[in-house]
Amino acid sequence: MQCTSNLPRRTSSLRFAAVLSLALFVALPAAYSVDSAPTAPGKSSKQSAISTKPFRHFAIGVTGGTLGGGVELVTTMSRKTNLRVDGHFVNYSPSTITQDGVNYGGNIKARDVRASYDYFPFGGAFRLSAGFAAYNQFNVNATALVAAGQSFTLNSVTYYSDPSGVNPLSGNATLGYANKYAPTATLGFGNAIPRSGRHFAFPVELGAAFTGAPKFALNMNPNSVACTTSTYSPTTCGQVATFDNFQPNLAAEQKKITNDIAPFRVYPIMNVGVTYRF
Repeated sequence: MQCTSNLPRRTSSLRFAAVLSLALFVALPAAYSVDSAPTAPGKSSKQSAISTKPFRHFAIGVTGGTLGGGVELVTTMSRKTNLRVDGHFVNYSPSTITQDGVNYGGNIKARDVRASYDYFPFGGAFRLSAGFAAYNQFNVNATALVAAGQSFTLNSVTYYSDPSGVNPLSGNATLGYANKYAPTATLGFGNAIPRSGRHFAFPVELGAAFTGAPKFALNMNPNSVACTTSTYSPTTCGQVATFDNFQPNLAAEQKKITNDIAPFRVYPIMNVGVTYRF
């Protein structure tokens, strides 16, 4: 027995990411031309203390934030641009969550790899970045349990988990993003490869990954027994697979949870880190 649901997709966030990406790539020729522009006689030029030719310098770093812990590799592309690749992972087991009498407990696992193009419009530490993330894994797996005799609510209807204790209600729930790839748009402060020649930097990044609608599934063990009374009776109890109106009410409960997680169609990116230039 399985119910699945998809939230409606919104295109505005994707348009925002596309516009920012286009702006960055339109700006790239100007960024490259700064490196080769000659300095007029009698005028000073703000030159980098290091070579800014493509792939001339590299930096490695560690980061932490809403994407979990991770590592990143950065290289120069021009005086005002860098290419950055980072990977993150997170394993987290939150406390048991109770909703409408159902206890949910499980774990969150996430793995992702992201490539970003960083543009420093003023030649300093402020940056705008457009990128693409591959969500190799983002899953929330949880058990759904209701103790024997405990009441719970589905679609405003009160049920009781098998008062006899033989087959109390049990099942599982899963949550994951339907899209395995997502555009990203961020802004930040800190250049992993300081043009001043320094080796260490401490970048900060804020933005979002436009992941699209999450997908939620709620499954109940078909042999579990639910009752409409607090005491067991063959006339008021039955297995959830065939018990009167249980399945429609279960579908309605899933829709309610789906609406609760609707804001997560855009995943926030907030990272801090430390990098070292070679």
